[in-house]
Amino acid sequence: MAQDATQALRVFKGSNGKEIKAALIDKDDTNATLLLENKRRAIVPLTNLSAEDQQYIKEWSKEKALFLQKCLGLSVRQLLELRGYESFPMTLQGNSIIVTSKLNNKDAKFIVDTGAGTSLLHTKTAEKCDLVVGPMTEIVSGVAGDVPAGWVDVPTLSLGESLFKNRKILATDMDKDKPDGAKSNDTAGLFGADLLAQLDTVISYKENRIFFRPDKSDRTQVEGDAAKSADLGVEGEVKNKDETLNFRIFKTRDGKSFRANIISKTPTVLTVKLNDGKTQQVPVANLSDEDQKYADTWTEAGDIFLRYCGALTIEELLNLRKYNAFLYERRGNHIFVDGTLNDAAVTWMIDTGANTSLLDLKQANKSGCEVGPMEHLVYGIGGSAPAGETVMKKITLGKVQLTNRRTLATDMSARSGRDLDYVGLFGADFMRELDAVITYSEKKIFLYQR
Repeated sequence: MAQDATQALRVFKGSNGKEIKAALIDKDDTNATLLLENKRRAIVPLTNLSAEDQQYIKEWSKEKALFLQKCLGLSVRQLLELRGYESFPMTLQGNSIIVTSKLNNKDAKFIVDTGAGTSLLHTKTAEKCDLVVGPMTEIVSGVAGDVPAGWVDVPTLSLGESLFKNRKILATDMDKDKPDGAKSNDTAGLFGADLLAQLDTVISYKENRIFFRPDKSDRTQVEGDAAKSADLGVEGEVKNKDETLNFRIFKTRDGKSFRANIISKTPTVLTVKLNDGKTQQVPVANLSDEDQKYADTWTEAGDIFLRYCGALTIEELLNLRKYNAFLYERRGNHIFVDGTLNDAAVTWMIDTGANTSLLDLKQANKSGCEVGPMEHLVYGIGGSAPAGETVMKKITLGKVQLTNRRTLATDMSARSGRDLDYVGLFGADFMRELDAVITYSEKKIFLYQR
């Protein structure tokens, strides 16, 4: 590792009051190794430093320091793809996330919906994809009511290299009781939290991309040892408990895939390290268009990240980028975060499938939001429901604060027959505004307020 890779000058103060400008470059339980301005090293007992400096050293890590020095320019996409995620562009219809998949080997567009506890098919799409909908003896519920549904045997559902096999998914008429302007049109259904959780999904609004772990699906196209790497890293350390994250998935023009890291490159040839530790030369022209672009933009920063920062969690990487992190609660497949509304403590359901945030009528009144006449309509599964306009004077989640946001309120508790224990839906409008990142593996939501 380059000697200056972790250097950040700081004024350290000794317990005797004497000050010295130096960079922290290493530590152990009792000593700190400092690089002085004259480039000499000094090993200083922690007890000889001020309490503030001791706390700084306790929280300092070589990996984080190196990341800040050398890798901060890497995008979230680069960081995740370097760790073995496969990414897809998110097409936004309104605020809804649309991803294109293969349903029974036919193209199908799904709404990515964290608020949907289970995935759901549109009956019209099921029929177009030669799938048989069973008896409509089940019930699915939405913000506007209940609708009948039937089970469908789905042989295959795939997104890139992620593949689900022989799944039973409920299907319903997603356009029931909706006017023409609110119908699903070419939407195949909802890609719900059951599948999102299995794939350790990451959603990044700032980059308009969604990331999946194909090796977590029912059968990955990257077979055998590629999913169970024993790589120990350049310096012999185990970089991540799940080592397959440390290798990128490359695709070739003839449809094959392999996991590897670039070691060096020329304009025409890559030298890569495979996940079994072997090195191999790969002609750039043999790679997919996407991987040729990746090879072209491969940088030393990405290489340093893989070599030395692979143990950093997604949370640590985003915290270094000044995101605010929130641990969410999983109830079934739904995700909830705590915050305040008009200074009253509340819980929100995180719902990427909701174009705009929505309050429950009773909870809105309880939290001091005055709701106007119920002369508007909100649409969802089951058709439409009356809603009134209201203003949320202040919303907080941790350090993030939004003020004077106008939204609608509807009686979300009517269909359940009991009062909700959450205030409403924290929807895609706020997600986009706050550059939200949602991670399923770490059960965190990250927000960034400009």
